[in-house]
Amino acid sequence: MIRPEQMGYLTRESLAGFHRRKLTTGVTILIMSSALLVLALFVLVALNLGMMLERARANVDVRVFLVEGLDAGRTAALQHPFVAIPGIREARFISKDQALVELRRELGDDADVLEVLEENPLPASYHLELAAGHRSPEAVDAIADELRRWPEVEDVVFSRSWVAALGTWARLFRWGSLFVSVVVLVAAVFVISNTVRLTMASSRRVIEVQMLVGATDTFIRTPYLIEGMIHGFLAGALAMGVLMVGHRLLEVRLEGLAFFTPLQMGGFVVFCVTLGLLGSLAAIGQYLRLRRGA
Repeated sequence: MIRPEQMGYLTRESLAGFHRRKLTTGVTILIMSSALLVLALFVLVALNLGMMLERARANVDVRVFLVEGLDAGRTAALQHPFVAIPGIREARFISKDQALVELRRELGDDADVLEVLEENPLPASYHLELAAGHRSPEAVDAIADELRRWPEVEDVVFSRSWVAALGTWARLFRWGSLFVSVVVLVAAVFVISNTVRLTMASSRRVIEVQMLVGATDTFIRTPYLIEGMIHGFLAGALAMGVLMVGHRLLEVRLEGLAFFTPLQMGGFVVFCVTLGLLGSLAAIGQYLRLRRGA
């Protein structure tokens, strides 16, 4: 059990280690921050890719074409029943004239071909916006099948292959993110553990003297645990600072890039402190076992 006065001494000793081992400490923080920067960068890329996939899903176009000859009252009355269907967030009516205007806009310079039409052949329709959580291929199929049974509905059209592709990419993205996150995290812990082991190797004479005078393992390891936590804090703050500068530079050219919230940045630094503690704990434990067994 470490007494309060001993804890103060050990804290001062850990801080003094930064002064005695300037080069080792600097290299340790740079190596740790590089590994943590890769981890934070991947998480940020994954966050932006996830948002891009969600925006793409939100733009899935579902059109409900109505049968010919419906009166205006009955057509307008369909909006509320459509919105009442689970998964449909909004239903926007598009008249025959509006559909023709949209077609002219899409054709652009080729819109002159529409002049040969004697009458507007386009049907009235509803443009449906789907709610989040109801944009998978199965959910869209279920909504389309239900709408096709309505007597007022002629057909339901949506990009089935596009929706299926988005679902496939979303699954691959989730599993790929999990796999790469685990690999990068293991690599970060490995790098931290080895850099801390190098720090301890440079202090082997001090550790040997402490063992000779009967110092406990807790007394020996505490300064290094504190150093590991400080290393983790400085490395995490440095990695987040570099990432923030890079984001500011890219944001000028690429609009809509997401970044971590202040709470997430604080959580990342706390996570880095924990990694530094765990890496130091693993390194000092192995080192002490080897030295006492020698």
